[in-house]
Amino acid sequence: MTADELRNAMDNDKAFQSKRKALIFVSLLLLALVVSGAQVKEANTFIFKIEFANHAGLQYLLFLSVLVCAVRYYSYSERFNNQLFKIWSGRLLGDYRVYRVDREVGEVDGLLGKRLHVYGGDYDIDDPVYRKSGFMRRSIGLNTSTEHEGEEYYYTDYFDLCAYGSHWTNKDFRKLLLWEAKYRLQAWVKYRETLDLASPYLLAAVSVISFLAVTIYKFLSPD
Repeated sequence: MTADELRNAMDNDKAFQSKRKALIFVSLLLLALVVSGAQVKEANTFIFKIEFANHAGLQYLLFLSVLVCAVRYYSYSERFNNQLFKIWSGRLLGDYRVYRVDREVGEVDGLLGKRLHVYGGDYDIDDPVYRKSGFMRRSIGLNTSTEHEGEEYYYTDYFDLCAYGSHWTNKDFRKLLLWEAKYRLQAWVKYRETLDLASPYLLAAVSVISFLAVTIYKFLSPD
């Protein structure tokens, strides 16, 4: 999936957009109440008008609403986050300084060539997969096959990039992380789909942190 295809998929997914708007709305409302001290006097719900007399209780309700909406938004946005990861990591591996296939000898060159001592006849080195498996944990997957009882089985063999040796060192891994940071930052600056996905989380985090900070301050401050 290309960046344009991802953008169109996000724009056309009504369920995703509704969860995104809900999270943004309740986060902004909680932030407005916490920061400005405003009070919601009436809320028009079809034919009823409700006046909120308990201002503090409303903030707690909105706090819980932000958490619930964030969980719901995560369930709808995660598949787009996975696609976004594949897009920018594909750009990373497309950089010849990071990953390059030497056609003459059928081997991997570039920075990751220090880790991948494989032969193109045994692995599909033209289609690598970049994987993040935890904090500071990275690996490269290459498609390959094996034969068992007369049948051929295809699978992805992952090479741990945190397994250091005489050729691939911790210094090389840190270089890779710098290249990764470059393409992550580029995804934020040049491609709007990154901010579209992350902005509701950022807004929710700001509102929740503000609410908790004000609540703790009021609890600890003397009357």
